[in-house]
Amino acid sequence: MRTRVVGAAIVRGGRVLAARRTRPPEAAGRWELPGGKVEPGERPEAALERELAEELGVEVDVVRWLDGVVPISGTHELAAALVRIGGDAEEPEPRDDTHDRLRWLGPDELDEVDWLEPDRPFLAEIARELRSAGPTLRAVFFDEDDAARVVRRLRQDGYDAHVERERLAGEDDDEDHPWAVLTDAPVVALELLVDDHDGWLDADDGAEHTGPAAGSPLDLPTQPRRIKRP
Repeated sequence: MRTRVVGAAIVRGGRVLAARRTRPPEAAGRWELPGGKVEPGERPEAALERELAEELGVEVDVVRWLDGVVPISGTHELAAALVRIGGDAEEPEPRDDTHDRLRWLGPDELDEVDWLEPDRPFLAEIARELRSAGPTLRAVFFDEDDAARVVRRLRQDGYDAHVERERLAGEDDDEDHPWAVLTDAPVVALELLVDDHDGWLDADDGAEHTGPAAGSPLDLPTQPRRIKRP
């Protein structure tokens, strides 16, 4: 019986996280879906949660398993799951000597890195998932703790959410720096949290705003633009 290895397609804002390995020598410099081996008696979901906490310092929620299992030599096999970051608003980063670099890749960027062979069969399904991602809304907060609280609540409710720090437009370098929360949550859910944490939605007249592609610079207003109430 082959030993099960699990990998995580961590998705956020229409992108997936790729990790560059440092070892063993034959894999160093190549990219993979982060994860690791399932220990005897351990559930695959639990193994994935454990490995990502150790390697990247993140809590994750398994959404579903991707199709297929890929043999690795004659002793191991790889299964991969679609996951989202949960818990607090931490940013993934290498925590041990397994990886030295991370990249968020959109569906048209997946071929920009040299993937390890066992991960390649999952890329087509990952690309389809990224392209089917819903519109991204954004809310802006002047307090980092407020932005983090909103992200935690959205993730607890099952939505994808993360924070990006963006400099307020203007000539004063000492101006406050707002924090933008990007999420696939519906506007009504985000609006309630905005009201509770003194932020504003980046939308006009209550219309849903899809916003720029994740990772692109945000052209923030110089003054809050709040949703107009009827």
